[in-house]
Amino acid sequence: MVLFPGSEDDVWGASAEVLSSELEGDGYDVDVQFAGDDIPRQLGQLRGALAAAPAAVVIAPVDATAIAAELAAADDPDVAIISYDRLVLDAPEVDYYATFDHREAGRMQAQSLLDGLGLTQPASDAGAALAVELLAGSGDDPAAQAAFAGAMEMLQPYLDSGALVVPSGRTDLEQAAILRGKPSTAASRVEALLDDRVELAGVLSPSDAMSAAVAEVLADAGFDIADELGGWTAEPVPPPETGPPPPDATTPPNTDAEPDADAEPDAEPDAGSGDDSPDPGIRPVVLTGGGSTLDGAQAVADGTQTATVYEDPQELARVVASMVREVVGGGEPTVTQGATTDNGARAVPTRLLVPQLVTALEAPALLG
Repeated sequence: MVLFPGSEDDVWGASAEVLSSELEGDGYDVDVQFAGDDIPRQLGQLRGALAAAPAAVVIAPVDATAIAAELAAADDPDVAIISYDRLVLDAPEVDYYATFDHREAGRMQAQSLLDGLGLTQPASDAGAALAVELLAGSGDDPAAQAAFAGAMEMLQPYLDSGALVVPSGRTDLEQAAILRGKPSTAASRVEALLDDRVELAGVLSPSDAMSAAVAEVLADAGFDIADELGGWTAEPVPPPETGPPPPDATTPPNTDAEPDADAEPDAEPDAGSGDDSPDPGIRPVVLTGGGSTLDGAQAVADGTQTATVYEDPQELARVVASMVREVVGGGEPTVTQGATTDNGARAVPTRLLVPQLVTALEAPALLG
């Protein structure tokens, strides 16, 4: 039994298709049900699934805390409960958990920010004082908590040395978190900084949806996105080259001078166009992202995002299918050695998958 949020037409549907195909190919019967964002609907699905006593239930909860009561009411030790991508909280009945290593994803996002800014060592880059904004997912989401913790592992030394500064002051999860990862909130935060004339050098964004909204704000303000890692240096931007200074305004022009016969005639101004070239004094902004769709990779390829961290949903589906096979076969499923995740009721044995950093170099191959 597979119980997912979303629908068969989104990323959850694509994951369910891979999971079902893998297991049905081995002769197992697989019942997949989607709940959208409807918590009572998923609770009813779970109640029915547990009453049927399947060998295993794979569940990605709509609400991580709402599932525990239903599992406690059934309390069937013969039904293996595998939490898929989202951890079911406060439930000792959860046997296994499979997800991506979100802490490592946060580290990758932070490293791509540092690389894009050209920062390599906190001490040698001390005093560069590049302004960044830190965004985080929902504060009640364990994945968002892990990702932000991983990012701060990488960024804190640069904040301590003064190489990076956060003008908004949002440097902990409680301050940086955005409820439900709402893209419009992320965009509003960046827009407020730009309105305050903050010379923003980078934005740590954990999700491609947030990044897309932020990219629009940056584009509207005339900023380009840094399209490759290592494109920044901590050196000041040199001023644009200019010609000789204009004559002092108090000095009258020499109206007696003869015109230069060899001089090129002044070009007629083009009334239909202006100077749309970017301000050479404005540096491109480094913008990170992450997610389980190819939207981020496409944004990287299009130059509207510097990098993304991709969590391949099909890879996770194949791994969970192998875990189900092992459980149904009477064995213990393969988990990451030493990895457990506290769900508030027990330390759940966990299978962690490694996400993929995608830059302009990797994006074309990933997009096929």
